[in-house]
Amino acid sequence: MDAQYLEIGGESSDELYTDFVPSLTVMTTVLNTYFPGRLTTDAGAKALTLNKPDAIVVGEKGFSYNAGSDEFGAIRYETASKTYKVGDTLELIVPHCDPAVNEYDQMYGTRHDRVEVVWPIAARGHSQ
Repeated sequence: MDAQYLEIGGESSDELYTDFVPSLTVMTTVLNTYFPGRLTTDAGAKALTLNKPDAIVVGEKGFSYNAGSDEFGAIRYETASKTYKVGDTLELIVPHCDPAVNEYDQMYGTRHDRVEVVWPIAARGHSQ
């Protein structure tokens, strides 16, 4: 499950697919909080791909993610559930699973905020 699948609508809602929860996320770190209503993170286009829709910030309604560059992401918002500071982490639902997985050397399987398994991405970087 990724942001594209969430956007297609489902049995219980035409606007959002809710039959399954998202299964692939990327953790990003806040690098800059200087500008009001905006966070800069270390997850840019290379971390999430340029697919649409944009990544979704888990736990924050109204946050709008944009790949500011290859290496940095920009998140804009009007209100937040908390005050963010440099070093805080955010969890992002990837726009599209397939190309995002190809960007990493390994994947961490977690349950209840605990890493249970680490899987190597055997074909990492071998897209042709």
